[in-house]
Amino acid sequence: MTSNLDDNLSQKTPRIFYGWWIVLASLVADAMKHGTFNRGFTVYVVPIRAELGISTAAIGFADSLGRLAGGVQGPLVGYLTDRFGPRAMLIFGGVMSGVGFICLAFSKSYLSFVLIFLGMLSVGFRSGYNNASAAAVNNWFRRRRGLAMSIVSMGNGLGGLMAPITAWLVVAVGWRPAVFMSGVAIIFIVLPLAVVIKRTPETIGLLPDGDVPADASQGDTNVLANNVQRGRNEIELDFTAKEAMKTPSYWLLIIATAFRNTVHSGMTFMLAPVVIWFLQGSLGDNQSLSIKLSAVFVGVVAVSVIVFGPIIGLWGDRWSRSHYINKKKLSAMCMIVGAVSLLFLLDQSGNVWQLTAFAVTIGFAESANSLNWALMGDLYGRSAFATLRGWQHLPDQLISMWTSAWMGLIYDYTGSYYWALIPLSVCYLVAAAGYWIIPVPKLPQRLRNRLNEISEV
Repeated sequence: MTSNLDDNLSQKTPRIFYGWWIVLASLVADAMKHGTFNRGFTVYVVPIRAELGISTAAIGFADSLGRLAGGVQGPLVGYLTDRFGPRAMLIFGGVMSGVGFICLAFSKSYLSFVLIFLGMLSVGFRSGYNNASAAAVNNWFRRRRGLAMSIVSMGNGLGGLMAPITAWLVVAVGWRPAVFMSGVAIIFIVLPLAVVIKRTPETIGLLPDGDVPADASQGDTNVLANNVQRGRNEIELDFTAKEAMKTPSYWLLIIATAFRNTVHSGMTFMLAPVVIWFLQGSLGDNQSLSIKLSAVFVGVVAVSVIVFGPIIGLWGDRWSRSHYINKKKLSAMCMIVGAVSLLFLLDQSGNVWQLTAFAVTIGFAESANSLNWALMGDLYGRSAFATLRGWQHLPDQLISMWTSAWMGLIYDYTGSYYWALIPLSVCYLVAAAGYWIIPVPKLPQRLRNRLNEISEV
Protein backbone atom coordinates (compact mmCIF):
# COMPACT_ATOMS: atom_id res chain seq x y z
CA MET A 1 0.00 0.00 0.00
CA THR A 2 2.73 2.44 0.97
CA SER A 3 4.69 1.60 -2.15
CA ASN A 4 1.71 2.31 -4.38
CA LEU A 5 1.12 5.63 -2.61
CA ASP A 6 4.75 6.63 -3.13
CA ASP A 7 4.52 5.72 -6.81
CA ASN A 8 1.43 7.85 -7.24
CA LEU A 9 3.04 10.81 -5.53
CA SER A 10 6.17 10.50 -7.68
CA GLN A 11 3.99 10.65 -10.77
CA LYS A 12 2.27 13.78 -9.57
CA THR A 13 5.35 15.65 -8.33
CA PRO A 14 8.14 15.86 -10.93
CA ARG A 15 11.67 16.47 -9.69
CA ILE A 16 11.70 19.90 -11.29
CA PHE A 17 8.58 21.97 -10.70
CA TYR A 18 7.16 22.88 -14.12
CA GLY A 19 6.93 26.51 -13.07
CA TRP A 20 10.70 26.77 -13.39
CA TRP A 21 10.47 25.77 -17.07
CA ILE A 22 8.02 28.62 -17.53
CA VAL A 23 10.52 30.91 -15.79
CA LEU A 24 13.27 29.74 -18.18
CA ALA A 25 11.11 30.26 -21.28
CA SER A 26 10.05 33.67 -20.01
CA LEU A 27 13.67 34.57 -19.31
CA VAL A 28 14.71 33.83 -22.90
CA ALA A 29 11.70 35.68 -24.35
CA ASP A 30 12.41 38.68 -22.13
CA ALA A 31 16.05 38.61 -23.22
CA MET A 32 14.96 38.79 -26.86
CA LYS A 33 12.70 41.74 -26.09
CA HIS A 34 15.36 43.72 -24.26
CA GLY A 35 18.16 42.67 -26.60
CA THR A 36 16.36 43.83 -29.72
CA PHE A 37 14.07 46.60 -28.45
CA ASN A 38 14.18 47.97 -24.90
CA ARG A 39 17.98 48.04 -24.63
CA GLY A 40 19.11 46.94 -28.07
CA PHE A 41 17.30 49.62 -30.06
CA THR A 42 19.43 52.36 -28.48
CA VAL A 43 22.30 51.20 -30.72
CA TYR A 44 20.25 52.12 -33.81
CA VAL A 45 19.39 55.67 -32.71
CA VAL A 46 22.54 57.39 -33.96
CA PRO A 47 22.82 55.62 -37.39
CA ILE A 48 19.06 55.99 -38.09
CA ARG A 49 19.24 59.66 -37.14
CA ALA A 50 22.14 60.16 -39.55
CA GLU A 51 20.68 58.23 -42.51
CA LEU A 52 17.16 59.66 -42.32
CA GLY A 53 18.43 63.17 -41.58
CA ILE A 54 16.26 63.66 -38.50
CA SER A 55 16.86 64.97 -34.99
CA THR A 56 17.34 63.05 -31.78
CA ALA A 57 14.05 64.51 -30.55
CA ALA A 58 12.26 63.12 -33.63
CA ILE A 59 13.38 59.58 -32.81
CA GLY A 60 12.52 60.15 -29.16
CA PHE A 61 9.06 61.30 -30.24
CA ALA A 62 8.50 57.97 -32.01
CA ASP A 63 9.33 56.20 -28.75
CA SER A 64 6.91 58.48 -26.91
CA LEU A 65 4.11 57.63 -29.35
CA GLY A 66 4.91 53.95 -28.91
CA ARG A 67 4.64 54.24 -25.15
CA LEU A 68 1.36 56.13 -25.49
CA ALA A 69 0.01 53.33 -27.67
CA GLY A 70 1.26 50.82 -25.10
CA GLY A 71 -0.58 52.66 -22.35
CA VAL A 72 -3.84 52.88 -24.32
CA GLN A 73 -3.71 49.20 -25.26
CA GLY A 74 -2.65 48.15 -21.75
CA PRO A 75 -6.14 47.53 -20.27
CA LEU A 76 -7.17 45.55 -23.37
CA VAL A 77 -3.95 43.52 -23.34
CA GLY A 78 -4.40 42.77 -19.64
CA TYR A 79 -7.98 41.62 -20.18
CA LEU A 80 -7.00 39.46 -23.18
CA THR A 81 -4.16 37.87 -21.19
CA ASP A 82 -6.53 36.91 -18.36
CA ARG A 83 -9.14 35.80 -20.91
CA PHE A 84 -7.05 33.81 -23.42
CA GLY A 85 -3.89 33.10 -21.43
CA PRO A 86 -0.24 34.21 -21.63
CA ARG A 87 0.64 31.74 -24.40
CA ALA A 88 -1.69 33.35 -26.95
CA MET A 89 -0.40 36.84 -26.17
CA LEU A 90 3.23 35.76 -26.40
CA ILE A 91 2.58 34.29 -29.86
CA PHE A 92 0.86 37.48 -30.99
CA GLY A 93 3.63 39.69 -29.63
CA GLY A 94 6.37 37.55 -31.20
CA VAL A 95 4.80 37.63 -34.66
CA MET A 96 4.10 41.38 -34.62
CA SER A 97 7.53 42.39 -33.33
CA GLY A 98 9.45 39.99 -35.58
CA VAL A 99 7.65 41.10 -38.74
CA GLY A 100 7.99 44.71 -37.57
CA PHE A 101 11.78 44.51 -37.48
CA ILE A 102 11.86 42.89 -40.91
CA CYS A 103 9.71 45.72 -42.30
CA LEU A 104 11.88 48.35 -40.57
CA ALA A 105 14.87 47.15 -42.59
CA PHE A 106 13.12 48.53 -45.71
CA SER A 107 12.02 51.84 -44.21
CA LYS A 108 13.00 54.83 -46.39
CA SER A 109 11.47 57.80 -44.59
CA TYR A 110 10.72 59.16 -41.14
CA LEU A 111 6.99 58.56 -41.70
CA SER A 112 7.48 54.88 -42.53
CA PHE A 113 9.84 54.55 -39.55
CA VAL A 114 7.21 55.98 -37.19
CA LEU A 115 4.39 53.85 -38.62
CA ILE A 116 6.40 50.63 -38.28
CA PHE A 117 7.77 51.55 -34.86
CA LEU A 118 4.33 52.50 -33.58
CA GLY A 119 2.05 50.05 -35.35
CA MET A 120 4.16 46.89 -35.23
CA LEU A 121 7.16 47.07 -32.90
CA SER A 122 5.48 48.89 -30.05
CA VAL A 123 2.23 46.93 -30.31
CA GLY A 124 4.07 43.61 -30.53
CA PHE A 125 6.54 44.13 -27.73
CA ARG A 126 3.95 45.68 -25.39
CA SER A 127 1.32 43.00 -26.05
CA GLY A 128 3.39 39.87 -25.45
CA TYR A 129 6.75 39.18 -23.80
CA ASN A 130 6.88 40.21 -20.12
CA ASN A 131 3.25 41.35 -20.16
CA ALA A 132 2.40 37.72 -20.79
CA SER A 133 5.23 36.03 -18.89
CA ALA A 134 4.75 38.09 -15.71
CA ALA A 135 1.14 36.91 -15.55
CA ALA A 136 2.22 33.30 -16.06
CA VAL A 137 4.95 33.43 -13.42
CA ASN A 138 2.60 35.15 -10.96
CA ASN A 139 0.17 32.26 -11.41
CA TRP A 140 2.81 29.59 -10.79
CA PHE A 141 4.56 31.05 -7.75
CA ARG A 142 3.63 32.56 -4.40
CA ARG A 143 6.29 31.97 -1.71
CA ARG A 144 9.07 32.22 -4.30
CA ARG A 145 7.38 34.86 -6.44
CA GLY A 146 10.11 37.45 -5.94
CA LEU A 147 12.87 35.03 -6.91
CA ALA A 148 10.97 33.72 -9.93
CA MET A 149 10.18 37.24 -11.16
CA SER A 150 13.78 38.34 -10.63
CA ILE A 151 15.11 35.43 -12.70
CA VAL A 152 12.79 36.39 -15.55
CA SER A 153 13.90 40.02 -15.23
CA MET A 154 17.47 38.86 -15.78
CA GLY A 155 16.34 38.86 -19.40
CA ASN A 156 16.75 42.62 -19.11
CA GLY A 157 20.45 42.09 -18.47
CA LEU A 158 20.95 39.20 -20.88
CA GLY A 159 19.30 41.26 -23.58
CA GLY A 160 21.64 44.13 -22.80
CA LEU A 161 24.59 41.83 -23.46
CA MET A 162 23.34 41.57 -27.03
CA ALA A 163 24.00 45.30 -27.53
CA PRO A 164 27.74 44.90 -28.26
CA ILE A 165 26.90 42.25 -30.87
CA THR A 166 24.28 44.53 -32.40
CA ALA A 167 26.73 47.44 -32.40
CA TRP A 168 29.33 45.29 -34.16
CA LEU A 169 26.74 44.30 -36.77
CA VAL A 170 25.74 47.93 -37.29
CA VAL A 171 29.35 48.95 -37.84
CA ALA A 172 30.17 45.88 -39.98
CA VAL A 173 27.12 45.54 -42.24
CA GLY A 174 24.86 48.53 -41.46
CA TRP A 175 21.75 49.00 -39.35
CA ARG A 176 19.30 47.67 -41.96
CA PRO A 177 20.74 44.11 -42.15
CA ALA A 178 21.06 44.19 -38.36
CA VAL A 179 17.35 44.92 -37.75
CA PHE A 180 16.36 42.36 -40.42
CA MET A 181 18.33 39.66 -38.61
CA SER A 182 16.71 40.72 -35.32
CA GLY A 183 13.26 40.12 -36.79
CA VAL A 184 14.14 36.68 -38.09
CA ALA A 185 15.72 35.71 -34.74
CA ILE A 186 12.60 36.77 -32.84
CA ILE A 187 10.28 34.63 -34.97
CA PHE A 188 12.46 31.51 -34.75
CA ILE A 189 13.19 31.81 -31.02
CA VAL A 190 10.17 33.39 -29.33
CA LEU A 191 7.37 31.44 -31.02
CA PRO A 192 8.62 27.97 -29.93
CA LEU A 193 9.00 29.30 -26.37
CA ALA A 194 5.27 30.03 -26.25
CA VAL A 195 4.56 26.29 -26.35
CA VAL A 196 6.17 25.93 -22.91
CA ILE A 197 3.82 28.47 -21.27
CA LYS A 198 0.89 27.01 -19.35
CA ARG A 199 -1.70 29.19 -17.63
CA THR A 200 -1.80 27.81 -14.05
CA PRO A 201 -0.29 24.94 -12.01
CA GLU A 202 -3.80 23.68 -11.36
CA THR A 203 -3.94 22.56 -15.01
CA ILE A 204 -1.41 19.83 -14.16
CA GLY A 205 -2.75 19.05 -10.70
CA LEU A 206 -0.44 21.22 -8.61
CA LEU A 207 -0.59 24.38 -6.53
CA PRO A 208 1.75 27.41 -6.81
CA ASP A 209 5.40 26.70 -5.89
CA GLY A 210 4.84 23.00 -6.69
CA ASP A 211 2.74 22.27 -3.60
CA VAL A 212 0.64 19.11 -3.92
CA PRO A 213 -3.07 19.62 -3.25
CA ALA A 214 -4.72 17.77 -0.42
CA ASP A 215 -6.90 14.82 -1.35
CA ALA A 216 -9.88 16.05 -3.33
CA SER A 217 -12.24 14.45 -0.83
CA GLN A 218 -11.05 16.91 1.81
CA GLY A 219 -12.47 19.82 -0.13
CA ASP A 220 -11.12 23.23 -1.02
CA THR A 221 -11.66 24.67 2.46
CA ASN A 222 -9.32 22.17 4.08
CA VAL A 223 -6.62 22.85 1.45
CA LEU A 224 -6.76 26.53 2.31
CA ALA A 225 -6.91 25.81 6.04
CA ASN A 226 -3.64 23.92 5.80
CA ASN A 227 -2.04 27.09 4.51
CA VAL A 228 -3.30 29.49 7.18
CA GLN A 229 -0.15 29.16 9.23
CA ARG A 230 1.96 30.28 6.29
CA GLY A 231 0.51 33.76 6.46
CA ARG A 232 -1.82 35.99 4.49
CA ASN A 233 0.20 35.85 1.30
CA GLU A 234 -0.12 32.06 1.14
CA ILE A 235 -3.93 32.03 1.14
CA GLU A 236 -5.85 32.40 -2.10
CA LEU A 237 -7.52 35.70 -1.30
CA ASP A 238 -7.59 37.16 -4.79
CA PHE A 239 -8.96 40.65 -5.34
CA THR A 240 -11.09 41.33 -8.37
CA ALA A 241 -9.80 44.14 -10.58
CA LYS A 242 -12.60 46.41 -9.35
CA GLU A 243 -11.82 45.66 -5.68
CA ALA A 244 -8.10 46.32 -6.17
CA MET A 245 -8.68 49.61 -7.96
CA LYS A 246 -10.66 50.90 -4.97
CA THR A 247 -7.60 50.63 -2.71
CA PRO A 248 -5.06 53.49 -2.28
CA SER A 249 -2.26 50.91 -2.42
CA TYR A 250 -2.94 50.16 -6.08
CA TRP A 251 -2.69 53.81 -7.11
CA LEU A 252 0.40 54.44 -5.01
CA LEU A 253 2.01 51.44 -6.70
CA ILE A 254 1.06 52.88 -10.08
CA ILE A 255 2.53 56.30 -9.23
CA ALA A 256 5.78 54.82 -7.92
CA THR A 257 6.07 52.56 -10.97
CA ALA A 258 5.33 55.44 -13.34
CA PHE A 259 8.15 57.58 -11.95
CA ARG A 260 10.51 54.60 -11.99
CA ASN A 261 9.57 53.94 -15.61
CA THR A 262 10.08 57.62 -16.45
CA VAL A 263 13.76 57.05 -15.81
CA HIS A 264 13.74 53.55 -17.28
CA SER A 265 12.17 54.66 -20.57
CA GLY A 266 14.66 57.45 -21.10
CA MET A 267 17.80 55.69 -19.91
CA THR A 268 17.17 52.57 -21.98
CA PHE A 269 16.15 54.23 -25.25
CA MET A 270 18.72 57.02 -24.91
CA LEU A 271 21.44 55.12 -23.04
CA ALA A 272 23.88 54.87 -25.95
CA PRO A 273 23.52 58.56 -26.95
CA VAL A 274 23.99 59.61 -23.29
CA VAL A 275 27.14 57.48 -22.97
CA ILE A 276 28.46 58.84 -26.30
CA TRP A 277 27.86 62.39 -25.00
CA PHE A 278 29.66 61.61 -21.73
CA LEU A 279 32.65 60.08 -23.57
CA GLN A 280 33.13 63.29 -25.54
CA GLY A 281 34.93 64.52 -22.45
CA SER A 282 37.79 62.12 -23.24
CA LEU A 283 37.28 60.93 -26.84
CA GLY A 284 36.03 64.08 -28.51
CA ASP A 285 34.11 63.40 -31.75
CA ASN A 286 35.51 59.91 -32.44
CA GLN A 287 32.04 58.55 -33.27
CA SER A 288 32.98 55.04 -34.38
CA LEU A 289 34.89 54.33 -31.15
CA SER A 290 32.20 56.04 -29.08
CA ILE A 291 29.46 53.81 -30.55
CA LYS A 292 31.47 50.67 -29.78
CA LEU A 293 32.26 51.82 -26.21
CA SER A 294 28.66 52.85 -25.60
CA ALA A 295 27.58 49.32 -26.50
CA VAL A 296 30.16 47.93 -24.08
CA PHE A 297 28.73 49.98 -21.23
CA VAL A 298 25.20 48.98 -22.19
CA GLY A 299 26.58 45.49 -21.63
CA VAL A 300 28.03 46.50 -18.24
CA VAL A 301 24.57 47.69 -17.19
CA ALA A 302 23.23 44.35 -18.37
CA VAL A 303 25.76 42.36 -16.33
CA SER A 304 24.89 44.44 -13.29
CA VAL A 305 21.20 43.59 -13.72
CA ILE A 306 22.04 39.89 -14.12
CA VAL A 307 24.16 39.85 -10.95
CA PHE A 308 21.85 41.89 -8.74
CA GLY A 309 18.48 40.59 -10.02
CA PRO A 310 18.40 37.22 -8.20
CA ILE A 311 19.91 38.77 -5.07
CA ILE A 312 17.18 41.41 -4.97
CA GLY A 313 14.51 38.76 -5.54
CA LEU A 314 15.82 36.56 -2.70
CA TRP A 315 16.03 39.53 -0.33
CA GLY A 316 12.48 40.46 -1.14
CA ASP A 317 11.22 36.94 -0.43
CA ARG A 318 13.24 36.08 2.67
CA TRP A 319 13.74 39.10 4.90
CA SER A 320 10.62 38.33 6.94
CA ARG A 321 7.27 36.62 6.75
CA SER A 322 5.70 39.86 5.58
CA HIS A 323 7.15 39.60 2.09
CA TYR A 324 5.28 42.58 0.84
CA ILE A 325 6.92 44.87 3.43
CA ASN A 326 10.34 43.75 2.29
CA LYS A 327 9.58 44.21 -1.38
CA LYS A 328 8.31 47.76 -1.06
CA LYS A 329 11.18 48.95 1.15
CA LEU A 330 13.77 47.20 -0.99
CA SER A 331 12.23 48.82 -4.07
CA ALA A 332 12.59 52.23 -2.40
CA MET A 333 16.25 51.54 -1.59
CA CYS A 334 16.93 50.59 -5.21
CA MET A 335 15.36 53.85 -6.40
CA ILE A 336 17.63 55.89 -4.09
CA VAL A 337 20.68 54.11 -5.50
CA GLY A 338 19.38 54.88 -8.99
CA ALA A 339 19.11 58.58 -8.16
CA VAL A 340 22.76 58.57 -7.09
CA SER A 341 23.83 56.67 -10.22
CA LEU A 342 22.84 59.49 -12.57
CA LEU A 343 25.00 61.97 -10.69
CA PHE A 344 28.15 60.20 -11.91
CA LEU A 345 27.54 61.51 -15.45
CA LEU A 346 26.83 65.16 -14.73
CA ASP A 347 30.35 66.51 -15.27
CA GLN A 348 30.81 64.87 -18.71
CA SER A 349 34.39 64.06 -17.80
CA GLY A 350 34.59 60.91 -19.91
CA ASN A 351 36.29 59.13 -17.00
CA VAL A 352 35.88 55.38 -17.31
CA TRP A 353 35.58 54.85 -13.53
CA GLN A 354 32.59 57.22 -13.37
CA LEU A 355 30.92 55.52 -16.31
CA THR A 356 31.52 52.13 -14.69
CA ALA A 357 30.10 53.33 -11.36
CA PHE A 358 27.05 54.64 -13.19
CA ALA A 359 26.52 51.38 -15.08
CA VAL A 360 26.79 49.22 -11.95
CA THR A 361 24.54 51.35 -9.75
CA ILE A 362 21.82 51.94 -12.32
CA GLY A 363 21.86 48.19 -12.98
CA PHE A 364 21.20 47.69 -9.26
CA ALA A 365 18.28 50.13 -9.48
CA GLU A 366 16.88 48.40 -12.57
CA SER A 367 16.86 45.11 -10.65
CA ALA A 368 13.86 46.42 -8.70
CA ASN A 369 11.65 45.89 -11.74
CA SER A 370 10.91 42.30 -10.71
CA LEU A 371 9.92 43.40 -7.20
CA ASN A 372 7.32 45.72 -8.69
CA TRP A 373 5.35 42.87 -10.26
CA ALA A 374 5.93 40.46 -7.38
CA LEU A 375 4.58 43.15 -5.08
CA MET A 376 1.38 43.47 -7.13
CA GLY A 377 0.93 39.71 -6.96
CA ASP A 378 1.49 39.70 -3.19
CA LEU A 379 -1.03 42.48 -2.67
CA TYR A 380 -3.84 41.32 -4.97
CA GLY A 381 -3.35 37.66 -5.85
CA ARG A 382 -3.50 35.77 -9.13
CA SER A 383 -6.92 35.89 -10.74
CA ALA A 384 -6.91 39.53 -11.99
CA PHE A 385 -3.14 40.09 -12.15
CA ALA A 386 -2.86 40.70 -15.91
CA THR A 387 -5.91 42.98 -15.94
CA LEU A 388 -4.52 45.04 -13.06
CA ARG A 389 -1.12 45.18 -14.74
CA GLY A 390 -2.79 46.24 -17.98
CA TRP A 391 -4.70 49.10 -16.34
CA GLN A 392 -1.48 50.11 -14.61
CA HIS A 393 0.11 50.66 -18.03
CA LEU A 394 -2.24 53.50 -19.00
CA PRO A 395 -1.30 56.12 -16.35
CA ASP A 396 2.21 54.70 -16.21
CA GLN A 397 2.84 55.32 -19.91
CA LEU A 398 1.08 58.69 -19.91
CA ILE A 399 3.62 59.86 -17.33
CA SER A 400 6.75 58.17 -18.72
CA MET A 401 6.11 58.35 -22.46
CA TRP A 402 7.58 61.82 -22.88
CA THR A 403 11.01 61.09 -21.46
CA SER A 404 12.85 60.19 -24.66
CA ALA A 405 11.35 63.16 -26.50
CA TRP A 406 12.25 65.81 -23.92
CA MET A 407 15.70 64.28 -23.41
CA GLY A 408 16.20 64.59 -27.17
CA LEU A 409 14.95 68.19 -27.19
CA ILE A 410 17.28 69.14 -24.35
CA TYR A 411 20.23 67.66 -26.23
CA ASP A 412 19.26 69.23 -29.56
CA TYR A 413 19.03 72.72 -28.02
CA THR A 414 21.88 72.56 -25.49
CA GLY A 415 24.24 69.92 -26.91
CA SER A 416 24.19 68.31 -23.46
CA TYR A 417 22.16 65.82 -21.38
CA TYR A 418 23.00 67.63 -18.12
CA TRP A 419 19.54 69.16 -17.66
CA ALA A 420 17.94 65.83 -18.49
CA LEU A 421 19.85 63.83 -15.87
CA ILE A 422 18.89 66.07 -12.94
CA PRO A 423 15.07 65.71 -13.30
CA LEU A 424 15.51 61.97 -13.90
CA SER A 425 17.34 61.71 -10.58
CA VAL A 426 14.43 63.51 -8.90
CA CYS A 427 11.99 61.05 -10.51
CA TYR A 428 13.87 58.17 -8.91
CA LEU A 429 13.49 59.86 -5.50
CA VAL A 430 9.74 60.37 -6.02
CA ALA A 431 9.44 56.67 -6.91
CA ALA A 432 11.35 55.75 -3.73
CA ALA A 433 8.91 57.75 -1.59
CA GLY A 434 5.94 56.17 -3.36
CA TYR A 435 7.12 52.61 -2.80
CA TRP A 436 8.00 53.28 0.86
CA ILE A 437 4.53 54.49 1.90
CA ILE A 438 2.37 51.85 0.16
CA PRO A 439 0.02 50.46 2.85
CA VAL A 440 -1.39 46.96 3.12
CA PRO A 441 -4.69 47.09 1.18
CA LYS A 442 -7.81 46.53 3.25
CA LEU A 443 -9.55 43.29 2.35
CA PRO A 444 -13.03 43.73 0.89
CA GLN A 445 -15.85 42.26 2.96
CA ARG A 446 -16.11 39.24 0.67
CA LEU A 447 -12.52 38.24 1.40
CA ARG A 448 -12.72 39.07 5.11
CA ASN A 449 -15.64 36.66 5.38
CA ARG A 450 -13.64 34.02 3.49
CA LEU A 451 -10.65 34.47 5.79
CA ASN A 452 -12.85 34.07 8.85
CA GLU A 453 -14.29 30.85 7.44
CA ILE A 454 -10.82 29.43 6.83
CA SER A 455 -9.60 30.44 10.30
CA GLU A 456 -12.51 28.69 11.97
CA VAL A 457 -11.75 25.35 10.30
